[in-house]
Amino acid sequence: GENIILEFDNNDQMPHNIVFTKPGAQKKVGQAADNMSVEPDAYEKNFIPDIPEVLFASPLVQAGQSYQMQFVAPKEKGEYPFICTFPGHWQIMHGIMLVK
Repeated sequence: GENIILEFDNNDQMPHNIVFTKPGAQKKVGQAADNMSVEPDAYEKNFIPDIPEVLFASPLVQAGQSYQMQFVAPKEKGEYPFICTFPGHWQIMHGIMLVK
């Protein structure tokens, strides 16, 4: 339930985002994002699926850019995955936010 400020610096050569999911939902969100690649407005939606498993998300952050996101962490203890939902990235670009 605490306020979080996350500074996301994209030091890569391509766009990335950071999307936090409900526990256990990493694969579902990642696959839904991959499926968006055929949609004409996928870039406008930042490859963020509009499904309830997505908790918090940044827009796509271009190479060399930064983005500061603010959100309230879940009150329920657990492991909350985060991924990059740019197509094909979620399987190697991921981590866990641990809520104690």
